[in-house]
Amino acid sequence: MSARDWIWAEVNPGAPALAGDIAKMFRHEEQKAPGIFAADAPPDAAVLLAREVIQNSWDAARDLQQDDPSAPQFAIQFRFLEVTGDEKASLVEALGLRDLAVRASKVNRAEVGLTESNCLDTLLDLQVPLRMLEISEHAASGMYGPWAKAESQMYRALLSLGFTEKKKGAGGSYGYGKAGLISGSRIRNVIAYTCFREREEEPGITRRLLGMTYWGMHAVDDRRYMGFASMSAGQPGFIEPFTNEDADAVAEGLGMSIRHPGTPEQLGTTFLLADPTIDPHDLVRAVERFWWPALIEGDFVVEVVDYDGTHMFPRPNRDPVLRTFIDAWEVATGVRDPGPSDRHSVLSGLTGVGEAGVLGLVADLEGWSYAEDASATDEEIEPVEHRSLVALTRGPRMVVEYLELGRSLPHLRGVFIADDSIDNALRLTEPKAHDSWQTKAQDGELDSDAAAIAANVIRKIRQTVNNHRAKLKPPPPPPDQIDLPLFNEIMKRVMSGAGRGTRQPIPEVRPISIHLDYRAKAVGPDVAVAGAASFTFSDHFEGDSAQVRFSIAYRFIEDERVGEPAVLAIEAPPHVVEVEPGVYEGTLERGQETRFSFESEPYDSSWSGRLIVGGDIVEDNVVMPK
Repeated sequence: MSARDWIWAEVNPGAPALAGDIAKMFRHEEQKAPGIFAADAPPDAAVLLAREVIQNSWDAARDLQQDDPSAPQFAIQFRFLEVTGDEKASLVEALGLRDLAVRASKVNRAEVGLTESNCLDTLLDLQVPLRMLEISEHAASGMYGPWAKAESQMYRALLSLGFTEKKKGAGGSYGYGKAGLISGSRIRNVIAYTCFREREEEPGITRRLLGMTYWGMHAVDDRRYMGFASMSAGQPGFIEPFTNEDADAVAEGLGMSIRHPGTPEQLGTTFLLADPTIDPHDLVRAVERFWWPALIEGDFVVEVVDYDGTHMFPRPNRDPVLRTFIDAWEVATGVRDPGPSDRHSVLSGLTGVGEAGVLGLVADLEGWSYAEDASATDEEIEPVEHRSLVALTRGPRMVVEYLELGRSLPHLRGVFIADDSIDNALRLTEPKAHDSWQTKAQDGELDSDAAAIAANVIRKIRQTVNNHRAKLKPPPPPPDQIDLPLFNEIMKRVMSGAGRGTRQPIPEVRPISIHLDYRAKAVGPDVAVAGAASFTFSDHFEGDSAQVRFSIAYRFIEDERVGEPAVLAIEAPPHVVEVEPGVYEGTLERGQETRFSFESEPYDSSWSGRLIVGGDIVEDNVVMPK
C-alpha cells in the first residue's frame, strides 16, 4: 500500500463512535483577552496552536530531560513554506490530496468541518502555491510506546481522546492537544513523523509515521463514515503506522528531514499541516503572550520561519505590556528587589499545604496604573477596559490565565508562581483548554481537594492584590479641602428656601418578606460571614403559592462600589433547585418559610462587604385562592 492512500473508517453500529471533527470541541472556547490584552489579540487558532502544541512538545522534552539530564536544550521550529510547479505536483501526490478533493466534492463542507475555500480547490493549478506548516521538535522524547498494546504515545496523541496518563508536573492531558494541530489546517490534515530511543518493550523500533485526516461524520455513495482517515501501513479497519525505514521513506517523500535516534537533537516529532490557517506573525505574538515565562528563563527556544524564509524569534521583552509582567516575575523570583510600589509575597496558610507559591506585584503610579479605558469610538484604538491582572503559572511555565482582579484604581500587574507541592493539584483543575484553575467540584468531574486548593490560591491572590492596592491609594484630602459643588448648591437652596418641593416616593409594597440573621466570625487571622436568610409571603401577597426566584450573594466593597463576590457555601432547602451560582427557584406556599443557610470562605479582615439577598415571584406562576 502506498503512502498516498487514505483509509476512511466506516461507521460500525457494533463499536463505539467518535466523529473525526475533534477540533470542534474548542469551537466555542474563545481565548481570554482581559483588560489591556483585548488590544491586538492574536486570533484564536494561533493561540490554540501556540498553547496546545508547544505544551505537548515541552512535556515530551521534559520527559526526555528527566530520563537523561544530559539531553540538549529543547527547541521547536514552526516553518511556513509554499511550493509551486513540479514540487507542488509531487507533494499533492505524496499527500494524497486528490483523494481528499474528490471526497470533499461529495460532502457538505461545513458539516464535516472544512472551510468554505481551501487548497483542495486549486490542486491542478500548479502556479497557485500550496502552503504548508512544518513543526519540528528537537531534543524531545518522541512518541514511544508499543502500538499493539495501545500504549503508544502516538496513538494517544492522534487517535485517542481524554487520556490523562502523563507524569506529574506535565502541562496537559493526552488527546486534547491534537485540537491545536487540527485547527491549524484548513483541510484538517496532520502528518506526524516521530523518532525515539529504542526501548525494551519494543526492540528494534525507533521511528514511526502516521497521517490522519479529521472530518465530521458523512456519507459517500450510501456508505457512512466516521470522519477519520489514516495514511498508514495498515488495512481498512486497522490503523498501523509506518515504522523505521518505511517511515523514513514516506517522510522523505513529503519533504521532511530524516531523523536518527542516535543523535539526541533529532529525537522528537515533526508535524506537517497542509494549508495552514495561521499567520506566522500572529503565531509569534501568541507564543510571546503565553510562553514568556519559559522564554525569559531560557527553558527552550521557539523559532518561526516565515514563507519568505525570514527567521523570527519571540521577544517578549520588547512588548511594553509583557515587560510589566516580566518585571513582576523578577520581583516574585527575587531577581530584583521590589520597588516602592511593588510587592513580593509568599502565599501560605492553605489547609494541608505549606507554601502555595510566590506572588510578585508591580504598579506604575505615573502611567498605566491609572490608565483610562479606550472606547470603540477612539480613532485607531481598540476598545480596552483596564483591569488589575495576575498571570497564573505553574511547572511548565506557560501562562494558564491572566486572572482579572477588578477595575479599582490603581491597576496592578502581577505573576503567581505555584509551588511544586500543589502543581499537580492545580493541573487537575484545568479544563481541556488549560486556561483556568477551576474552583468548584461539580458532578464528580473535578477532584474536590484539588478544587479547594485552587479556590484558596485564588482567594489568597485576591486578598494580596486588594491589600496592596489599598496601600498605594493616595490618602483622602482633609475635610476642609473637599469641594462638593452639587451638595453646596443644594444646601444653598435649602438655606434660602429656594426651589420647588418634591413628593416623597411611595414605599414599594413587596409580596415577599425576607428575614436575615448573620454575623462575621473569626477564622484564624481572617474572618467569614455566616448566617441564614428566610423567605415568607408578606400580608400583601394575595395568592396561595407562587414560583419564586431566591438569590444570595456577598460582595466586597471596592472604592465605595460593590465589587467581586465572595465564595459562598449555601445550604438550600430540598424543594428548590439551583439555576445558577447563588440563584435558586422553587415553589413558596402561604404560611411556609423557605430558609437558606450560608457561610463565606475566609477573607482578610480589612475588607468590608455587603450581603445582597433577593426574592422575586416568577411571573405568571401565582396560584390564587379559591
